[in-house]
Amino acid sequence: MERTHGVESWCAFGQSPRGVRPVCRRPNSASRRVPGGAAAHDHTLLVYVLDVYDPWSYAYLPSVAEVFVAASPLVGVELVNTGRYAGWDVGDLAPAAAAVAASTDIRFGDGFVDLLSRGGVRLDAEQAAAAMIGLLAAGDLSVTEVLSAVQDEFFVHGRPLNTPGVVRSLGDRLGVDGHAIEVFADTPRARELAAEDFAMAMDFDQAGGPLLLASHAGRVFEFDGLGATGARLVDQFRSVLARP
Repeated sequence: MERTHGVESWCAFGQSPRGVRPVCRRPNSASRRVPGGAAAHDHTLLVYVLDVYDPWSYAYLPSVAEVFVAASPLVGVELVNTGRYAGWDVGDLAPAAAAVAASTDIRFGDGFVDLLSRGGVRLDAEQAAAAMIGLLAAGDLSVTEVLSAVQDEFFVHGRPLNTPGVVRSLGDRLGVDGHAIEVFADTPRARELAAEDFAMAMDFDQAGGPLLLASHAGRVFEFDGLGATGARLVDQFRSVLARP
């Protein structure tokens, strides 16, 4: 394994009709590419693998958001949804949420804490992934805007994306057609795209947590994970771009 400033090279990406897929992984899977600005580095792509309902991904969000802001004018950014918590009762997230609160400075909102204590709500990961796909495809929204809005809705206000009206209100607040996105998220095509993400993520997600990668010059580099500062991730991103 090759390491550069804490970034480990471990795989190569190849092109597919819908964007980028890992050639050392499932050969028939692919996911969406979200273009970033002028794409000054056409052969570089950030890939963020996560479950939007994972408390650890919420803890990682401030650092990831910093590197997305730095990277989006230069490269594409792609989200891959893992669906790890599909069918879980929301109350089952309590141990992970407690661990996040104990080991980081992240604090959850009263709505989320109340939702955990009540339980009885099943997480529809497929619908959440479909809604994310719709929001990201709806306009010129940045990945940071969409991801922050979606995770705040859940981890601050305690409203999963399958709560009636949430997807529509999210879209409207973000300046896109919330009703159209709500309708799209319930279509077979949207569910099919979500399932493709889950299939791709099966190998990526073995470590059991959010994973940030950069594909550059025929290699894929893994960024530092939970606990890394935004400045650290931005430095790693710049070191990747500097490589020939």
